[in-house]
Amino acid sequence: MMIKDFISSEVPVLDKNDSLMAFVRYLEKTGFDKALVTGYTPEGGKKLCGVVTSRDVLVKIVSERLRRSSLGRLRISGFMTENPYKASLNTDIVSLVKTMSSRGYGIIPVEDDTLHGAIVRKSLLKLLFNDSTPVKNVMDTRPLKARASDSLLDVRQKMLGTDKSLVIVVSESGELAGYLTVREVAYAFATFLKNIPEKFRKERISQLIAQDYMIKVGLEVKVNSSIGEVAKSIYESNTKGAVVMGDKGLEGVVTDTELINYLAISLLSGRQIG
Repeated sequence: MMIKDFISSEVPVLDKNDSLMAFVRYLEKTGFDKALVTGYTPEGGKKLCGVVTSRDVLVKIVSERLRRSSLGRLRISGFMTENPYKASLNTDIVSLVKTMSSRGYGIIPVEDDTLHGAIVRKSLLKLLFNDSTPVKNVMDTRPLKARASDSLLDVRQKMLGTDKSLVIVVSESGELAGYLTVREVAYAFATFLKNIPEKFRKERISQLIAQDYMIKVGLEVKVNSSIGEVAKSIYESNTKGAVVMGDKGLEGVVTDTELINYLAISLLSGRQIG
């Protein structure tokens, strides 16, 4: 297994001086919520200087200072993670998966003398397509939950209080209504800054609620599905995870995070994968 076979073609490369709007536009156009960030060396050449993700945006974007700013005036450099962990084309794939799992990275740039791109969790899911292990063995049986009427500010706090990237949304009667990921919540706040004049933001930000941004018809899988089936479904549907349903309704959720953690354990134990 060679690292070059897992470099994602979806990852954009943005300049650190680009406005945050450039990242939001890419998210809006493609749904992909991670980017490599470059800057210039003293000699005038380009170099990798960071990565930016929807979680990076979500952490900072509702601060009082940023609420008074225009989205076009905010620079990616203010949101990116500087000097990220990097792999090279010679990095061992097992080592890379272990690092991604243990450190919670969603993106790892690949660079030696040249910036080749990046590895994201989605591209590694291909290694699990033939895994027959039941998905119930790895699913999160205690997912984050919010009501459809809950403020997105509350949903944001739930997400940032854990390393989880998916929140189940239920109706007032407790029935499954949909789900939100970090991507949708970050996008909601970014477009709020874009569309709402500064003088109205303090009053209106609490009016952003879960049901207006949730994914209403998401990916559902059966509790007796295999990890391979679920990994392939998540990969092909361009989503971060799936809702796991059983005879009594919702059993749990499984995201690319749980699948990469499982992949890391499998590779380290010497199991044949792929």
